[in-house]
Amino acid sequence: MKRALLIGIDHYPLTPLTGCEKDTRRLSELLTRHGAGSRSRPKNFDVDMLLSEVDGPVTRLVMLDAVKALLRDPADVALLYFAGHGVFDYSTENAVLVAQDGEGMQTGISLSEITALAAKSPITSIVIILDCCQSGAAAEVPATGMSLLGSGVTILTSADRQQVAQSTRNGGVFTGLLLNALEGSAADVRGQITPAAVYSHIDQSLGAWHQRPIYKANVREFVILREVSPRVEDEILEQIGAWFPSPDHVFSLDPSFETDIRPGTEDDYPAEVRQMNQAVFRALQRCNRSGLIEPVGAEHMYHAAIHGTGCCLTPLGQYYRNLSEEGRF
Repeated sequence: MKRALLIGIDHYPLTPLTGCEKDTRRLSELLTRHGAGSRSRPKNFDVDMLLSEVDGPVTRLVMLDAVKALLRDPADVALLYFAGHGVFDYSTENAVLVAQDGEGMQTGISLSEITALAAKSPITSIVIILDCCQSGAAAEVPATGMSLLGSGVTILTSADRQQVAQSTRNGGVFTGLLLNALEGSAADVRGQITPAAVYSHIDQSLGAWHQRPIYKANVREFVILREVSPRVEDEILEQIGAWFPSPDHVFSLDPSFETDIRPGTEDDYPAEVRQMNQAVFRALQRCNRSGLIEPVGAEHMYHAAIHGTGCCLTPLGQYYRNLSEEGRF
């Protein structure tokens, strides 16, 4: 059971924003379903949205009640996303997700309130994603900067505690990269997308002059936010141990593995042998394109087959071989 609460606020009385609600809707579309070709059923998160244009005014009490409802009942995963104004309240040494009501920008939900609710929640894994200014102070002990994160909680924020979250006409810079990551740019070989992979994708996409995303986690296992088509199917990964009985084994190739066999040599390789070897070779090529296997003594797998050399595992391939040997798929 996975549920998500997505909050987007554009319509602030004094300092309106643009793009937060659009970002929230786009994120909802991605989180609701896995990508085509994933191993899981298409259904992913059960999403509820709070949008200032539709549900406004999104007051502090409305936001707080919604967060409490998100975290109250048991579930495998709960995800909270907020796009809107964020400020660091120096009087309380706490970051605040700003609501629509109140005279000051400090009116809203403090991140200490959210992390306190998360710490008491019966939910196995909680993911908090914040696209707002000064959100990097999440889960810090006031005045010390020390992390205070409950078990099973992951926080990903768009900016450090002193930084502004940048935006364009199309929405937040951070959420744009988040969406790109969830569409598949942050997927691993198996098509799985974790918060850590999303953070890595966003972090590498932003330079030294940009806002710096913050990632904090106190978890025993990673959450799968979304699945897309795998680059290599589990059925192929499970065969790596059979093809490579040891990590440094060289899998021997010959021209029968390649469909472009030289005329006149067909009799050297019976049709049933060619058919079987070419099926294996197609799988090995998938692994090669995903960085798991590399040809030996040749630049391409084709030449390794034609010249009768072989292929071997890369360090990444050895990692997936170990997973295969341990029955992790």
